[in-house]
Amino acid sequence: MVGRVSSQHERVIVSVHGRTSAVLVAVDDLDALEETAAILSDATTMRTLAQADAELARGEGEDTLSAAMRARRSSA
Repeated sequence: MVGRVSSQHERVIVSVHGRTSAVLVAVDDLDALEETAAILSDATTMRTLAQADAELARGEGEDTLSAAMRARRSSA
């Protein structure tokens, strides 16, 4: 089961007496979820991403998006 979770990125729900009590996920998937939660909870990063998204929609700002991604990676 662990091999399948790791290689196929499946989630396995563990129940005890019919009640969900845990979820088995691949380490990479957990890391991605934690990173997503960190990004979503960082107001500065979200503002920067929103600005970059608006610039990209106007056909500009690729440098801003790259800079935001570099800054986020260096702070992690």
